[in-house]
Amino acid sequence: MFQFKNKVILILSPEGWGKNQLSKHLYAKELSKHNTVYFLHTTPHPQQQNKVKTTLIENNITLIHLNKVARGIFKLPAFAVDFQNKLLINSILKSINNPIDVVWSFDQSKFQNLKQFKATIAIFHPVDFIKKARPFLPRIANSADVVFSVSEKILEKINTTTPKHFINHGLDEIFITPQEESNAPEFIKFDKINVGYVGNLTMKLIDWDNLLKTVEENNQLNFVFIGPYQKSNLGNNGNNSEINKLLQLKNTTLTGSLTKKELVKSLPYFDLFWLCYNHKKYPIEVSNSHKILEYLSTGKVVISNQVSSYSNSSLLKMVNNNNKLSSTIKEVAGKLSFYNTTIKQEKRTFFAKSNSYSNHIKKIESIIIATNPFSIL
Repeated sequence: MFQFKNKVILILSPEGWGKNQLSKHLYAKELSKHNTVYFLHTTPHPQQQNKVKTTLIENNITLIHLNKVARGIFKLPAFAVDFQNKLLINSILKSINNPIDVVWSFDQSKFQNLKQFKATIAIFHPVDFIKKARPFLPRIANSADVVFSVSEKILEKINTTTPKHFINHGLDEIFITPQEESNAPEFIKFDKINVGYVGNLTMKLIDWDNLLKTVEENNQLNFVFIGPYQKSNLGNNGNNSEINKLLQLKNTTLTGSLTKKELVKSLPYFDLFWLCYNHKKYPIEVSNSHKILEYLSTGKVVISNQVSSYSNSSLLKMVNNNNKLSSTIKEVAGKLSFYNTTIKQEKRTFFAKSNSYSNHIKKIESIIIATNPFSIL
């Protein structure tokens, strides 16, 4: 029977290891409890001298950096890309110096043939929809043994005979483990209703017109934005003028990135949370969001744009048009005792905690067994 125990696992990630951690980082941390994990950042670091550089950063987690990747992936035929990658992969495997049991790719373009890693099991796990990478998705999926995604809409875009499965975003165990009581952070105002937003403000998916409109029209509420608003390991897509407007509003605080520990201690002090993505322009990209589980883990009400992965759920208070976000937040803020009853909060927290990374890994184990019942890994 297959289990993620005593395995050598190579994770391919388009995002580097840093203060802001997403699904690929959190899977790596959970898997490292019982396995040896190598985390390859698929964006090259041309300044480094060595072709492959490895750094042990945590117990059982080693970072791998490359000084180059295959060139011409959007122009060259597949065999030419594979030829370049073969040389890179040989260097990667040499640096690991152990057979790979599982290669787990969150990358959607740079390594298009997972069979080249010679792993016993190959997993393709796109958690974002990257439009320019769409031509590569079938090829990567066909080279994998199983495909997972946090969105049915993303899975629908992958034309492959490889089995495809929905696995929701996961909740970091720090949100599940009881925390010691702490003082409220300075950005919480006890004489106002506190509205929380967690996420990268530089990303392109935000509906800035309605975000600014909502904050401006609810000037009696305290809006706190937690997350990067300048360059970070999650990148920077701009939005500088909109961010400057947000900074100038009197009822807003932008905290920048917080550590997970700081975030967990801060979230319970909020009265409600919200999302404001442009679901009309980016319906696939915003079809799910990992921050939803972090919000729900507090039990507090969550107001959002349309999120298709939760379309049949009552866990979110979704608007059918983002123009209604402002009035909906005003209505909810006036009826918090109704929206945050004990029963409703317990339902939200139960759902969030059931989506732990440890539970997801157990589910993935069962899917691998069903996909390959003769696996003796």
